[in-house]
Amino acid sequence: MMMNHVSPFLDGMHSRNPDSLGEHLAENVVLESPIFPEPFVGKEAALGVLKVLLSGIDQFEATNIIAGESRAAIMLRIRAGDAEVTGVDDLSVDTDGRIVRMSIQWRPLEQIVAIQQRLAPLVGAPKLRLVQM
Repeated sequence: MMMNHVSPFLDGMHSRNPDSLGEHLAENVVLESPIFPEPFVGKEAALGVLKVLLSGIDQFEATNIIAGESRAAIMLRIRAGDAEVTGVDDLSVDTDGRIVRMSIQWRPLEQIVAIQQRLAPLVGAPKLRLVQM
């Protein structure tokens, strides 16, 4: 796999340096988020949500990477206040190794909602609400 952009991208996430992320994303990148219903399409849109994420959380930690020829699964942990989620970022790269797709999965649901409620005002999105049945 061409990890020439995935590893430095993760370094930028770890160091909470959003300005370093753009050079590792393809112009047509698609970011699918677990906390917003519509995907973010294009580099500027993806960078916007990544900047909000980094400004609204307290910790981002990639705990493991599994890489193939054109995809990588990044196991991660994110903490925002008392809410902590674990998850996987499923990344696809183009022929230059730039990230062209990010599909993000987190768990558990209650903690996802807590983090979404913290980030939603930063992007002008409505807050999710967990309804007990």
